[in-house]
Amino acid sequence: MKKRSLIYALVAHLPLLCGLNRVFAQNKETDKVKMEHAQIGIVEDTKSGYKHTIHPGAQWFPQAGLGMFIHWSIASIKQIDLSWPMMAGTQIGWRSPKMDSASVKKIMDSGNYFAGNACEKTNSCITPAEYWALAKDFNPQNYDPEKWIKAAKEAGMTYAVLTARHHDGFAMWPSAYGNFSTKNYMGGRDLVKDYVAACRKYGLKVGIYYSGPDWYQNGDFQDFMYYGVGRNYPNIPVLDQNLRPRTTVKTEAEKQQHYHEMAAYVKGQVTELLSNYGQIDMIWFDGSADIPRGNKAWSECITMAEIHKLQPGIVVSPRFYGYGDYKTFESDKALPTTKQDGWAELCTTITEGGWGYTSRPMKPVSLVLNNLIKCRANNTNMLLNYGPTKEGVLTPAMYSSLAEIAGWMKVNASAIKDAQALDASESASVPATSAAKHRYLFLLAPKKGEKVVDEQVTFTTKGSIKNVSLAGNRAALKYSFENGQLSVQVPAALRTALPDVIELEMK
Repeated sequence: MKKRSLIYALVAHLPLLCGLNRVFAQNKETDKVKMEHAQIGIVEDTKSGYKHTIHPGAQWFPQAGLGMFIHWSIASIKQIDLSWPMMAGTQIGWRSPKMDSASVKKIMDSGNYFAGNACEKTNSCITPAEYWALAKDFNPQNYDPEKWIKAAKEAGMTYAVLTARHHDGFAMWPSAYGNFSTKNYMGGRDLVKDYVAACRKYGLKVGIYYSGPDWYQNGDFQDFMYYGVGRNYPNIPVLDQNLRPRTTVKTEAEKQQHYHEMAAYVKGQVTELLSNYGQIDMIWFDGSADIPRGNKAWSECITMAEIHKLQPGIVVSPRFYGYGDYKTFESDKALPTTKQDGWAELCTTITEGGWGYTSRPMKPVSLVLNNLIKCRANNTNMLLNYGPTKEGVLTPAMYSSLAEIAGWMKVNASAIKDAQALDASESASVPATSAAKHRYLFLLAPKKGEKVVDEQVTFTTKGSIKNVSLAGNRAALKYSFENGQLSVQVPAALRTALPDVIELEMK
């Protein structure tokens, strides 16, 4: 990691970055996801020896198939993404290829650390202080999580995860810890409670997202210049909540006291979430607490053992401790390409980028289903994100997307839920899954402008095949089965705009 300015060396108030160069090597091209993970302290502890939970209440996870991610916070007031817009310098840190040093120096010298950012075109550049001020206008009058979860259920989703608190620090429940929650701004309204009740009503597993970092509580110790800028360029200022260079330096004693306070704060909030709402099936941590790894304050933060004591059957993401019950992939570009031996999940968005509610277009459902299939053929769940508006509703386009997924899942859910990748004794020329005496061979939806043609699909097995059919279509398929190899002919005329599934019934 390159040496930062003298100010950074003196202040040293970004403990989350300690040692992260061990995890993410500096590549020639900027990797946005890896940089964000580095900034919020996501590391992989390969020496922990932790294995995924064997509690009976957690065994739903590996074959859950599809879940709904719900990114929602005060950012919806301004229709910007959660938390990250308050970071200055992202237009530099996310740049590929890297911006030259002279251009970066020009921006730094100007004092406008958003210069050249896309937010200038949309008048959406925002300082941390301005972002947090959005809380006073956040009062979702039409919040109805039952409608979200009902649509998720119909779309074949088996679990949901709501952002109870993102990096921005705003807690969506009336927390007794800190002063930035619905307790302070919404008269104690509990948005998490209503969400949990909706999940229970429709039988979805209850997941809660909780960010280890809290940029509000950590505000006086936080650098609001994006991590990638300080890493790649010299003489970068440390910025405060108003995106001005910091003029004060915290003493070591002040920092240590702050670490103890952050440990108590995180432990208190996580304990609330895992104590006040009955059974919680998953906690989706995203980043480490604002405490340097190895600091004695960590002994006061919540432990994995304490989490399991509060919720014995819970599934825990690996993004807080460096280990957990499953492996995480993020974004379509990270689609798993090999079969996962352990539990795994891909989180991605229904929109073309961005996690919160923005005006970005929706992805075609054909693409979403193709990606879901690739996940399931590699033993990976997909957690698909929808971002509600400031009123607490999903848009008509989002419900239309969910309805289209629902129509496909009504026919093909058995190929996705409670199904897993083929074992080593079987193989197919296309993505495939297995469930009891059934095998499912997927014909991916064509890309835009791609011509659909007659297709031959092959499947190799040591077993015997009883029946071959195209799910949702009564038309007979021509096939042959000799010496353990099945060959199926699928005419283009039988294909649909969405993925098609050949269902095999084994003897």
